[in-house]
Amino acid sequence: MDEEDRWDWDKYVQRWNQSELDDADRRRTNDSLRYLRSALGDGYLRRADRERNPMLFWYFTDWSDGARLSMIRFAEALRTLEGSIGYKAILKRVRRPKNLEELLEGRSVVEVAYRFFRAGFSIEEFEPRVSVTDHHGVDGPKKPDMKIVDRETDEEIIVEVSRMNPSDHQDLIDRTYEVIWHVLVDEGMHSDPEALKNILSPRYILPYARIHRGVEEGELKDIVEQLRALVAQVRSSGKFGELIIPDTIEVGIASYDDHDRAVEWATSRGIGEHDLVEGPNLLTDEIGRAKGKLRDKLRQLPDDRPGIVVLTPANENVILFVSDIVQLAAALEEVAGEHPKLHRVIMFHTFDDGKDESWSVNVEPHTFTRLVRSDGAAERSLTVRNQACKHPLAADTLKKLDAAFATG
Repeated sequence: MDEEDRWDWDKYVQRWNQSELDDADRRRTNDSLRYLRSALGDGYLRRADRERNPMLFWYFTDWSDGARLSMIRFAEALRTLEGSIGYKAILKRVRRPKNLEELLEGRSVVEVAYRFFRAGFSIEEFEPRVSVTDHHGVDGPKKPDMKIVDRETDEEIIVEVSRMNPSDHQDLIDRTYEVIWHVLVDEGMHSDPEALKNILSPRYILPYARIHRGVEEGELKDIVEQLRALVAQVRSSGKFGELIIPDTIEVGIASYDDHDRAVEWATSRGIGEHDLVEGPNLLTDEIGRAKGKLRDKLRQLPDDRPGIVVLTPANENVILFVSDIVQLAAALEEVAGEHPKLHRVIMFHTFDDGKDESWSVNVEPHTFTRLVRSDGAAERSLTVRNQACKHPLAADTLKKLDAAFATG
């Protein structure tokens, strides 16, 4: 698809019309594209391409079924929510965002609102004006993300949505890992001069590494120089080479005809045969950061109605993968118990891995679930119920709240 085609809504319709979709899927796809064209505007695709807006790839230029189904889900969410008060402000966040963070936050609000709508709530208003009493006892105006109402019981709930970005510590670990991988695997192994001589039967050095901590740029640059020198030494000598910097990194590299030596070295350290570079554990207090984020967002909720805070970790934030879930639930419950206006905290993370089945486990009185969606994406969610909440809700309303983030 050339540049002009990427900006042409009709080309996307034609592309899916020529696919092997059945009539129902083709009609649903085309209806979604036409709706997004009317909602986002004719010039949206050109502007998104110019501004490198990732939505262009998420929903349009990626021709996978998963992307198509995600596009349909997004279009259906916008169509469902467009009658809500304040909808235009939310649409603006995704149609003409000031920056990537505003886009991601806006998409999170749309996703959360759609989940509540499908569970049986009307999204009465986005960014409603409420009055919140601060710690000095002074009332002040706030604009949480949405007000939802149970369509059967008419019970009203205020919802605040917030993204959790990765910590500086996690960013440092990610950067360290990427640089070490590039030097040892991309440069050292895959681009080995011997490997390029015969691509059908390549010979290459075999590196293994264990990184113990994130490394700042100056120190990392020095390590890179040592690693490149080690790679050159192994290539020229044909002998196994090793670099050990205590509490920082361990590296072992085998020459072309001595790969067993590298495997043996890695195995003795508990490194898997296919784990060429093993990164450090996330030692930062992610649970502490989550508690801080929750306390901050509680300032958006009024005292006179039940409130919900939904925390949506960014894709780079791995809190729901590396944390002890029981410990995480207990920490969030501790903060919730200090604020009787809060009904529950929900943390959920969407990622591209729908291979396993959906499941749900109780972390009494809380719930941890894994949901595989129809578009192939998977979600993990932790629902923490505040037993100290002073605003009781009807049993039917509670069922709807549970359904919004359930495995069904």
